[in-house]
Amino acid sequence: YSPELVSTQEEYLAALRARRELSASPYPEVAASGNALVESARRRLRLWDISEEQIRELEQTGQVRKNLTLYSPYGGIVLEKMAFRGMRVEPGMALYKLADLSVVWLIADIYEYELPLIRLGQQATINLSYLHGEAFTGKAVFIYPYLDAQTRTARVRFEFANPHGKLKPEMYAGVEITIRLGDKVTVPEGAIIDTGIRKVAIVDKGSGYFEPRDVKLGTKAGDYYEVLDGLTVGERVVTSANFLIDSESKLKEAVGGAGHQHGQ
Repeated sequence: YSPELVSTQEEYLAALRARRELSASPYPEVAASGNALVESARRRLRLWDISEEQIRELEQTGQVRKNLTLYSPYGGIVLEKMAFRGMRVEPGMALYKLADLSVVWLIADIYEYELPLIRLGQQATINLSYLHGEAFTGKAVFIYPYLDAQTRTARVRFEFANPHGKLKPEMYAGVEITIRLGDKVTVPEGAIIDTGIRKVAIVDKGSGYFEPRDVKLGTKAGDYYEVLDGLTVGERVVTSANFLIDSESKLKEAVGGAGHQHGQ
């Protein structure tokens, strides 16, 4: 029960009566003032979120209702209910938590070195272990403007259509983002020797000879690095699995003597 709401309904009924009386006036401006009174009272009812159907019912019955049904301003699903029958409600109190789950957000943690590859509108696919064989396609809608200091990741918000309600709040999912990088020179991660100062790849020159080569690396994709400089297409490099050197001293010699050839 709200005294203010009852008063607003009474004002609307009084405005309707005044309009009927004023409409008989021979003066057009007087008749028009009756319409203005009704519209003003109607606007106050709408501020209470009273529907047009309820206003029409009030006009037809002329009866003020102490209890009125208040409708949600939008459709959705009740996620949490804080109200109960007979409860006293104060302005600003939350009664229900609603959400429209026809479209859901997914927040993904993206590594710092991957961020330059992410663009708004970029498509992503998610697969959930508990929904075998189903994939959902969405797009990036917001990139948070800060990093997590501990994980060195940034959050990216993706939006997914959810017409059948299969995606639910608080679910976990893996995100797959396909990025078209074009044709690039790449080497396996195991082919790079990181000295802490330099990045070196060992180029197989054939006949048992190898050449240490300083390389400049770009993006890492899976187990491969993009090579920006230092290697050309077609050159063969050796990896940790098949580059066997007799001793640690020979490894240091190979890396330190860039530009020279060493036998295996």
